Amino acid sequence: MYTQIWKKCHASVCQLSFINARGVCVDILTGFKVKNYLITSHNAFAMDKAHLVEIAFVGEDANTVTASIRIPYAEFNNEHRIGVLNNNGYYAVYEIDFQEFQKIPGLQLSKRREFNIGSQVVSMVFCCGLSSLSLRQGYISSLGTNNDGNRFIHVDGHLSYGNGGAPLIDPQTLEVIGILTYRDIPSTSSFKQIIDAVSFNLQELKKVETSVKFGEIDPIQVLIANQNQLKLLAKSIYKYSMTNHPLAVTLDRIITFFDEDMIYHSERTNASEEESDIFFA
Repeated sequence: MYTQIWKKCHASVCQLSFINARGVCVDILTGFKVKNYLITSHNAFAMDKAHLVEIAFVGEDANTVTASIRIPYAEFNNEHRIGVLNNNGYYAVYEIDFQEFQKIPGLQLSKRREFNIGSQVVSMVFCCGLSSLSLRQGYISSLGTNNDGNRFIHVDGHLSYGNGGAPLIDPQTLEVIGILTYRDIPSTSSFKQIIDAVSFNLQELKKVETSVKFGEIDPIQVLIANQNQLKLLAKSIYKYSMTNHPLAVTLDRIITFFDEDMIYHSERTNASEEESDIFFA
């Protein structure tokens, strides 16, 4: 069964690599094609350090690139983004009507609203910064709703860096029933608290920089270096740690966008954010 799922779905899943001005990859997400659109995590909106974004689809061997493009991140986010930035839906939609992607097949979104705990699910993800696509299987362990009214599918399994934006697929219908979200997990708040504390310490140390010195040793610079190392360590642990409590946001807020009678045609891509907001209500 899983071999058939892989053969029918792998070609529609891509890796998004966000690259800074020095050519260094600063973040990675997974995405998937639906019609001529790309769906991924809402974290794609906030890649502040990105200069370029590379979108790459792979073949059946999980590694060979079958189609790819590199475009400026500003162009990707401003000209190809559909809808508003702050839609609170945990997803991002981009128009990718590029010649390079014309032969890439799209996945089908499910219109289901009810899910059974214990049901099998599969996902296809790029993880840990690797360029190879992986197939994962699990089952629905729970269901929940957050304060914004978003419904989530809790999946038994694990989630890691690069998985955000991946499709959660019903193995029986091969339809997408959710979008994996990596950074919206309990450990995120702890990580942010550490980063905020370190940033505050650095600000305070900058105020007294060069004011204290013991011989040839500047203790303030030592403390600043220490705080920067702590910040880097926290980022690395957070970035490459795995969670055994994956969440996938359901498609409640996105499915009507792809209904045939409400499709957002390409000639309207320059519509105002106020008008676009209708489709994400």
